[in-house]
Amino acid sequence: MGADYGKSSKGMSIITEVVFLAVIISLIFLVYSIAAPIIYSMQVSSAFDQGKSMMLELDQLVQDVADQRKGGRRSIYVTMGAGTASLDPDTDTLIWTLDTDAMVVSPRSMQQVGNLIVGSNLDVMAYEGNLGGQDAYVLENQNIRAYICRIGSQGSPAYYVTSDLLLGVYNKRTETWMPLQRLEISIDNSPDSMNGTGYTELVTAGYALARGEVVAHINTSYKYLGNYSVSFALESGADFLIMEAEA
Repeated sequence: MGADYGKSSKGMSIITEVVFLAVIISLIFLVYSIAAPIIYSMQVSSAFDQGKSMMLELDQLVQDVADQRKGGRRSIYVTMGAGTASLDPDTDTLIWTLDTDAMVVSPRSMQQVGNLIVGSNLDVMAYEGNLGGQDAYVLENQNIRAYICRIGSQGSPAYYVTSDLLLGVYNKRTETWMPLQRLEISIDNSPDSMNGTGYTELVTAGYALARGEVVAHINTSYKYLGNYSVSFALESGADFLIMEAEA
C-alpha cells in the first residue's frame, strides 16, 4: 500500500508542474500579444515624427538657399531610418512615404505646416487641364482621372446646360475611358432646371490632397428651385466620383 501511494503522489506532482508551465507560457503569450501592437505603434510614431522633422528641415534649407544670391549652396546630412523618399519632377515635390497599418494619422486627413503637407492616403490631385480642346478642372488619384468643364466665373457667369459639366472619366488601371455618353442633371425632371447661367469652381487646387472637389453653380428658370449647385468630389483611393446637389 505504501509503495502504491508514493507512486500516485509522484504522478500528481508531474501533472501539476506541466499545468503550471503551460499557464506561464500562456501568460507570456498573452502579454506579448497585447504589448506587440503597442510597441509597433510607438516605433511607427517615432519614425513618422523623424520623417516630419526631416522634411521641415529640408524645407527650411530650400528657403534659405532661395534667399541667397545666384550660386548659393547649403549642405545637410540626412538620416532615414524608415520610409522612402522620392522626387516628383512634374510638381517639384519631395515626397516621403511610410507604409504602415498603424493609425498614426487619420485616414484621408491632412495638415499643412508651411510648405509641408502631412496626412494619410493623400493621392488626389486637383488642377486645371484640357480635354479635347475644352478647358477643364481635373480631379485625379491612383485609379481615375475625371474632367469637369470650366465654365465662367463668379464675377462673369456663363450660360450652360448640365449635360456639359462632366466631360469624361478615364480609368487609369484599365487604361480605358468609362462609357459615359452624357450626364443630365435636373430637378423634378424639369427641362427648365437643366440649363441656365452660372460657373464652375475648383475648391482646392494642389497635389497630395485627401479629397478634390469641383462645384457647379447654376441659376435656372425653374420656378420651384431656380438656383442650386452640384459638387463632384474624388477621394483618395476611390474609383468613383461622389456627386451631391445642394439648393
